[in-house]
Amino acid sequence: MNPILIRIENDDAFTAPAPVGAPTSTQVAMTRTAGHADTPAGGAGIWECTPGRFRRQVVQAEYSYIIEGEGSFTADGGQPVAFRAGDALFFAADTQGEWDIRATVRKAYLILG
Repeated sequence: MNPILIRIENDDAFTAPAPVGAPTSTQVAMTRTAGHADTPAGGAGIWECTPGRFRRQVVQAEYSYIIEGEGSFTADGGQPVAFRAGDALFFAADTQGEWDIRATVRKAYLILG
């Protein structure tokens, strides 16, 4: 099988911004995606999100590399995990919690499962 290339030439590749599904702050974060590709593992692409707080909606395991921005994620019953550009995050399947995006985040993601 050949590698799957995900290339974003410019911002025109992104979907129209849409509000997050489960906001927890008065500032409703907006998200958009680009380059989503189905993979043998699940799916991969680029995700972008403006500042705000909201509940995580993905139930599958996920690996993400933060390209730009900063924020934190607090798993239910856990401590906040701060992240910034250059960091990678892994979420086990069924990880629930709250995103707190402080500066617009762009990440590459791989959904597993």
